[in-house]
Amino acid sequence: MNKSDLIDRVASKMGITRGESTQYVDVVLDAIADGLIEDGRVKITGFGSFIRRHRSARDGTKPSTGEPITIPASETCGFKAAPALRQKLTDGVLPSGQVEPKPVAREAVRETL
Repeated sequence: MNKSDLIDRVASKMGITRGESTQYVDVVLDAIADGLIEDGRVKITGFGSFIRRHRSARDGTKPSTGEPITIPASETCGFKAAPALRQKLTDGVLPSGQVEPKPVAREAVRETL
């Protein structure tokens, strides 16, 4: 699922326009980003926690030339699922040996309409 799919799902579940849904999704994502910047953590009960993490500078290799480089320190985001979300994920797992159907491309869906 990408952001556009999330916007569509919110719009259909709430019975609102796609434009309104876009605004709601953007506000929530901005609030999560602001919380990470200000507090370093955003906890959503029943869903999980977003955590700001620091990555120290480290040595690496430039893929195109193989030359050694120093990768600068940076901030990143981690996520830890809440027990309720982990249980939902576990309950939604397909039985062993069963293959999940490949999702239909959005373009293919539009062509059939």
